[in-house]
Amino acid sequence: MMNLTEKEFLEELRRDFILEAEEYLQTITAGLLDLERPDSPPRVLEEVFRAAHSLKGAAQAVRMPAISGLCQVLESVFSAMKKGVLHPSTEGFDILQRSVDVLSAMVSAGGEDDGRGTEARKVLETVLSDEGSPGSLFPPFIPHRQETAGIRAETAEEKALPQIPPPASGEQGREGPEQPAGRGTPRETVRIGADKLDGLLLRAEEMISLNQVLDVRLGEIRELRHLLAEWLAEWRRTENVLKKTGEDKRLPPRAAEFFTAGRNRLREAWEQAAFMERSLADNGRTSGILVEDLLEEARSVLMLPFSSLLQGFPKIVRDLARDLLKDVEFSAEGGDVEVDKRILEGLKDPLVHLVRNALDHGIERPEERRAGGKPEKGRLSIAVSSVERGRVEITLSDDGKGIDPERLRASAMKSGLLEAEEVRALTDEEALMLIFQSGLSTSPIITDISGRGLGMAIVREGVESLGGKISLSSLPEKGTRFTLSLPVTLATFRGVIVREWGQQFVIPTACVRRAARVRRSDIRTVENRETVSLDGMPHALVRLGSLLGMAEPADRTEKDVLPVVAAGTGDSIVAFVVDGVLNEQEVLLKPLGGILKRVRNVGGVTVLGSGKVVPVLHCGDLVKSALKGTVRSLSAQGEAGEAPPAVLVAEDSITSRALLKNILTAAGYAVHTAADGQEAWETLSRGEISLVVSDVEMPGMNGFELTSKIRSEERLSDLPVILVTSLESAEDRERGVVAGADAYIVKSGFDQGALLDVIRRLL
Repeated sequence: MMNLTEKEFLEELRRDFILEAEEYLQTITAGLLDLERPDSPPRVLEEVFRAAHSLKGAAQAVRMPAISGLCQVLESVFSAMKKGVLHPSTEGFDILQRSVDVLSAMVSAGGEDDGRGTEARKVLETVLSDEGSPGSLFPPFIPHRQETAGIRAETAEEKALPQIPPPASGEQGREGPEQPAGRGTPRETVRIGADKLDGLLLRAEEMISLNQVLDVRLGEIRELRHLLAEWLAEWRRTENVLKKTGEDKRLPPRAAEFFTAGRNRLREAWEQAAFMERSLADNGRTSGILVEDLLEEARSVLMLPFSSLLQGFPKIVRDLARDLLKDVEFSAEGGDVEVDKRILEGLKDPLVHLVRNALDHGIERPEERRAGGKPEKGRLSIAVSSVERGRVEITLSDDGKGIDPERLRASAMKSGLLEAEEVRALTDEEALMLIFQSGLSTSPIITDISGRGLGMAIVREGVESLGGKISLSSLPEKGTRFTLSLPVTLATFRGVIVREWGQQFVIPTACVRRAARVRRSDIRTVENRETVSLDGMPHALVRLGSLLGMAEPADRTEKDVLPVVAAGTGDSIVAFVVDGVLNEQEVLLKPLGGILKRVRNVGGVTVLGSGKVVPVLHCGDLVKSALKGTVRSLSAQGEAGEAPPAVLVAEDSITSRALLKNILTAAGYAVHTAADGQEAWETLSRGEISLVVSDVEMPGMNGFELTSKIRSEERLSDLPVILVTSLESAEDRERGVVAGADAYIVKSGFDQGALLDVIRRLL
């Protein structure tokens, strides 16, 4: 039995192992992608082999036999490939990549094997048993693939890697001297925990607050000097009057002495205040330079190359393209451009959404591209560049079928987003921007990949929350280009300080269009909403205090002239009424933590030079909250006494049927059930059903047949149908589209929240 010291040592060793394993897995993943290319150099296979070998040895050192065992088999496969006796097909590379996914999951689970590792070993061992056949194809499939839509996050605590002992001599597959693969770290480079770096930057940024305090104190001393100067001038005027009238001669000797001494003391105080003002101003300038230099140095530590974000995308593209039966070539440029780590973390999800959107909606299948005179292989690229001081531009482009403005116009009308007259007034460029509206989608069916009308809205919100903006251009049959412009760092920004009902707030200058004063007589009511014209354009007018749910002061008096701040994102601008616009200054954003991490309308806080903590408002949230003011809520609809929607669940599995019924009943729906497609059809014939949730594989009439029959019946042709099934291939999804389903949800990745969200959208 190990003592406590040994346990602690092993735990620390395992934490280091996770970091090392991530490097090896990245090397193997990237290498496998290169090996699929016919022009892959021999060194790539050597690097992959070495990485598998080194990962095996490291896993043995930390007593993770399941990982080392799978690595052993992978190493043997790579050895056979080196010898030229094993030639993986495309399906074979699929198996190898999925085996690496399994390894990654086992590393994250601390070396535990949930059964997928054992299954992967068996498949690979089967391959090896037939390695004598040079043209051998790998078996079609092994363990369930891990979700690849995300990129592995950095481990919170990163420490210096220990010296991992080399594996015992004579192990299978060992060739040549041991050199860890994928390890090119310079000797002077060390690992520092990301949390420590964040703390370092935060402390450096807080020095800005100290400079602001110095500015406040300098202002106070300057006011004191002015006051002393006024007193001294008044004192001298009084002395002159006394001398002119001769009253100074009639003063008692002690009073005259006091008068003279008081004047001298007052002058000394004024001179001291003037000296302190000059000294503090000099110190402030010096401190400002030092703080700025320190801040720049601290920021540079947290600047990471864009390649650290992009390294996961080749595999994401490959896996998703395979699922969609598409052939796509991915390229990335500008990976050496350095950006704040926090920017990269915030960009992860938006970029993944854009990539998934391009692959699902943009790039066509090989047969479609061939018929259209295009190369069978589609192209998807990400390019990063520094466009101006302090900003970076990311361009994601594809050579797919482009975005049809007419389809977006039709979807906008169908979803109720715009009226017909508003749609007709849109230019093609304006229609394209509709893609970023929540709830709008051009997909004929909702799947786990797309169709919910949320992805592009999330992309825009994510980019704008980072202080950036997004635009797009698209040409029919030529492709689509998304352009993201973002700051290089999130550290500090300019903010407009406003006062409202006794509280101060900061609105980021980047989203402020203008500050103005408007008369009450200029306020107009348009479609039950107060509006005001600024620069010839009408804007919704909203009281900031009311929007934020503040209590209105009892002693507040109405004014004829109202200060307003016009702010917003993109084309959505709202005029916010405030009590006053105080000033604009550099502010340091401190994010909210814990349960306050995502408070609506508030992006964080800052500390002013006075020491006062002031909320920093989130422009995107403010505009959304303001424009939703007249929208009837779902709760209000429920209070009107409307009957809950009736949902029919068709599922032959008793367990699955009970689960779905429980989920839907808890969500407030009236649920009917059927054990197969025929029973479901009979239920539809008897009563009013608002939506159908159906399995596909059922005895008698399956889900595809049920959906087709529903669409063929005029009375039911518009009835929403959701297919929930274990069939996850692209061909099965296409069968769902052909049958007329509105959504296709795969059971392996089932999420009850996603199901309820889809139902709410379809009803």
